[in-house]
Amino acid sequence: MSNDILLSIIIPTFNRVSFLETAVNCFVDQIKADRLESAVEVIIGNNASEDATSAFVNHIKARYDFINGFNHPRNLGFSKNVEFLLKEARGKHILICGDDDLLRNGAIAYILKCIEEKKPNFILINTSNILSLDNANRDFKIILENRLKISKNIFMENFQRDRGLLKPARNWLYLTNFITAVVFKKDLFEAELVNAKQYIRPENTFAFQGPIIIGISKYGKLLIIAECFALHRKTEPHWTDENAQAIFFMDLFYSTEISSLIKKYMPDEYKKYKKLYATFIMEEFMIEIKRKMKILTIRKFAWIAFCKNFDCFPENIKFLSMVAAPKLITRVAPKLQTYKKLINKMVTYIGKKDYEK
Repeated sequence: MSNDILLSIIIPTFNRVSFLETAVNCFVDQIKADRLESAVEVIIGNNASEDATSAFVNHIKARYDFINGFNHPRNLGFSKNVEFLLKEARGKHILICGDDDLLRNGAIAYILKCIEEKKPNFILINTSNILSLDNANRDFKIILENRLKISKNIFMENFQRDRGLLKPARNWLYLTNFITAVVFKKDLFEAELVNAKQYIRPENTFAFQGPIIIGISKYGKLLIIAECFALHRKTEPHWTDENAQAIFFMDLFYSTEISSLIKKYMPDEYKKYKKLYATFIMEEFMIEIKRKMKILTIRKFAWIAFCKNFDCFPENIKFLSMVAAPKLITRVAPKLQTYKKLINKMVTYIGKKDYEK
């Protein structure tokens, strides 16, 4: 293999061999079709899976020179697995890919072209949400196309100076939360990893997001690719009560660490990001009440959300209402959303009339 690797695709995985096979074969097809064997490598980190992942990793790395893989004897946790794979990666740029996500045809070649032409420090790839119709992503449907709602690439040399260019990209910062949507220079990521750990615990599933946020803020040269090359799987919520509590804990507590880091490095984005996260958490509450999760648990986590999102006023009203009457709020939520849209239209109309005067 060449030592001149431009892009390393690293895949942390655990117990999802069917999804992993589809993802890896997707990358293999692109790498071979566009003759990128000397420029791209794929590295798999198997976190002591109990299914057939180990056998697949051994098979696929023996078959292709540009693929490497490691079967860890014990589960390192997601973040430590990512750090392990980063150390093994030889590429100048890194793409962390979810084992249940995909890249559309031509994505890898386009990313390499962007790297060579623009020389960005960080790339965000626009995504489409997909819902898998099987247990392997071979059959899926798109449920959210063009997450950022943009049609042209956005490039900036200096984030602090040029961040106004990002306005057309809807909720762009939230993409830093998605593996498969971020490409970054390995040396810059490693340089800020220690700094990020002052804010984010290593066991935080989203610890990888820290160096990316700091890096974009400090080093700039950010490219946002408008084409929805990343197909991000929306995980179907087949949770037990215990698993749902774990999801709420992760969203409430882990996101607080990320938010504190954003507040320091991207203060203009802080409230927008936190408000978005609060909205997603509320959506999870609504889903779980419909699934007849214990009301006491919902009230407990709604109260925690209320305390941790005290600067997101509209969301806090919803969280406090959920503490008082979760079932009632769930039933009237669609009506509340209708009223909210109506109010927004009225405000827009009034504002337009005032402007015309």
